[in-house]
Amino acid sequence: MNKLEELIDISIRIGNSFNWKKITPGRTYNFRVYRGDSISSLKNLFIECFDESLQGELKKYNIYNSKIIPLHDDNIVNDAFTGPDSCNLDIIDRNEYLFYALTI
Repeated sequence: MNKLEELIDISIRIGNSFNWKKITPGRTYNFRVYRGDSISSLKNLFIECFDESLQGELKKYNIYNSKIIPLHDDNIVNDAFTGPDSCNLDIIDRNEYLFYALTI
C-alpha cells in the first residue's frame, strides 16, 4: 500500500489564543486522517470541532509541525514527518504526530 493512502492518528494542540475563555491554549484534539490529506482539509476538520461563532477566529490560525515549522494549505500531512516512509510507531516515538495551531 502507498504510504499516502495509510491512515494515521494525529493531534492538534492549540498553542495560543487571544481569548482564553473561548479558545483554550493547551487543549488537544485528535484526528484519524490519511497521510496524503492536505493541511487545508486537516485545518477544516479542526475548525469544525468548534461552535460556529468561533470558526471565523480559528480560520486565522496556522498549522505547524511538532518542530513549530509552518505547514501551508497545499502541504500534506506526510510532509510534517522527518521520514515520509516512516512507520506510525516511529512517528509516535519522535512526537511527530503532534501538530500545533498557532495565531500570530
